Parts: sequence; C-alpha cells; structure tokens
Amino acid sequence: MPNRDRKKKPISFRSRGSSPLTSGFDDNRELLVRLVEELQQVGMESMEALGVSRKEQMAAYRRAVKGAAPEDRPSTLLMDRIFAIGNLLSSWRRDKRYVDRNGSPRVLPISGKGATLETLARKFVPTMPLDEVVTVITRHGGATTYRGDKVALVGSTVVLHPKTAEMTLASLVTQFRRVASTMLTNASLPESKKGLGRFERQVTGVLSEREFNKYARTLRPQFQDLCDRAEAGLKLADLKGRNGKTCGIAIFVFRDD
Repeated sequence: MPNRDRKKKPISFRSRGSSPLTSGFDDNRELLVRLVEELQQVGMESMEALGVSRKEQMAAYRRAVKGAAPEDRPSTLLMDRIFAIGNLLSSWRRDKRYVDRNGSPRVLPISGKGATLETLARKFVPTMPLDEVVTVITRHGGATTYRGDKVALVGSTVVLHPKTAEMTLASLVTQFRRVASTMLTNASLPESKKGLGRFERQVTGVLSEREFNKYARTLRPQFQDLCDRAEAGLKLADLKGRNGKTCGIAIFVFRDD
C-alpha cells in the first residue's frame, strides 16, 4: 500500500554563509522554485521524447504526490534483471572456475552441472528459462553461441538494455535516483570538510561535432578499463540473497544540445 506519510526532511545545509558563486538573485526562495520548474521541464521534455503525453504525465504526477512505497518501483523490477545478467557475465570473467590458465573466460557448455552457463544462470537469474538467458547474453551482451551447445564470452560484461521507451525510462529513473542520492549526501556535509563526500565531478569544454565524436570514441576504452577495475572491488549480488547495499560508479559522456 502507498505510504502517504513517508516524507524526507529538508537537508540542514552547513555552509560558511553567502558565496560569490550564488550571487545575482535577490530572492533565494524564488530562485529555488524557478530551479524546480526547470527540473520539471527537463523531466517533461525527456518523457515527451519517449512518447509520454502531457496528459499521461500529469496523471502520473498526481499519483506520485500521494506517495508510493519503494517496493512499488517498476524501474527496480525492470533494471534488476539487467544488473543480474551483468553480474552473471562478470562472474564468468572473474570466477576462477570459469576462466582458463591465462585468465580468459572459458567457453562454457550451455547445459549441465559444474562450470556451465546453466550453473551461473541458476545463481543470478534463477527464474529466467535457460534459453532466454542465452538469448539475452548473445543479443544484449558480449557472448556468442559456439557449436550449438556452447557459449563464449567474446566482449565486455556490459549488458545493453532493449531499445524501448519503457526500458530507457527505467534506466533514466535509476540513474537520476542514484546521482540525486550522491549529490544530496554531499550537500548535507559541512562545507569546511574536504574529501568526505562521495566522488562526483563534471568536466566541460567546447568541441565541434566532429571533434566531440572523436573525443567520445577515444574515451570509451579508457572508461571501460576504469569500470572493469572499479567492478573488481565490488561483490557480485545474486537474486537469491544480497549482503549489503547496491553501490558502484556511473560514467557517461554528455553534450548539451
């Protein structure tokens, strides 16, 4: 049931007072409301791009105002399977039972006991039929079938979500929730204390479209290597039981249009 009484208290900002970086506006409260309007506009434009009408958005907003319990989040239901498949592929690459002497992922039998895809699937996606697991890792991941009854991991452990409006919005909601959590956590820390918050940075500059495309291609392998190294320090959670909270990093290249 929706929890209409579940409200978060505003952050108690612990800053050193006014700053030259926040000057230019006479009424801070009015500025805050204008920023809320801008955030709402970004959301509305994003949802319109995904085919959600203003009427549907307003109906969803009215329901959201009433409050919804965390277990009612459809984004979690959609994204958890993608993350679980990603963990399956990561385990294939990291677990010594599934790699050869050189540390490369072994070619695995699809079915059977022992070091097989079926064993990995039962651990990470126990409710997904094995033939669907094969479809997912070969269509959306870096695996390929081999001689009909085997699979090989020839690419990265990245799992690309299906190109649908629903999955794109679920991913957007998840990303927004996580970056919002990080930024709000950092905002709640004393301004005088450095290096205590969660790492969150942006770097910006100006490039032509051609330069930007080259820049993005150059960064891709560097970021993939960083993600691989960051993932190595994380435990892989399966759907049968999680020990701890989901955490990690998120990286994306952007261009303001």
